[in-house]
Amino acid sequence: MGQNAAMSVITYFRRTGPAAVTELRRLLGEDPPAAFAFADGLPGTHTDRAWAGLRFLLLDREPPVDVFAAGEPFTILTAEEVRATAAFLAATPFTALAAGYDRALMASIGVYPEDLWEADWALSYLEEAYVRVTGLFRAAAAAGDLVTAWRA
Repeated sequence: MGQNAAMSVITYFRRTGPAAVTELRRLLGEDPPAAFAFADGLPGTHTDRAWAGLRFLLLDREPPVDVFAAGEPFTILTAEEVRATAAFLAATPFTALAAGYDRALMASIGVYPEDLWEADWALSYLEEAYVRVTGLFRAAAAAGDLVTAWRA
């Protein structure tokens, strides 16, 4: 999952329990590539390249956790953060976010990927990713799971 100039940058979300987090942290210290392979094998979803656009649409709504700002190498959200995020996402339908969609502004400030926002399907692309992430957080919150996020 290494990143280079020719690859897209994608944010991945995986449901994790305490044992998986312990193993992930162990692997990060011993064998970072194995940590990414382990995390990639956990149940979850991804945003494809929509993460920055979703982050742009959500920031002025003051989410309890900025889930689309995945850290390096991993962001691990607690069960409490997952519940708060799930509730926030459930209370924030994509139609509300779509009202803030501004192709010209997103392109002018360099929201990644800059070449996407002029496409006719860009808004539906963002919506599909939002629905996937919302579903993952809803399921993780119901199960009391943590969520691990990373960008690659």
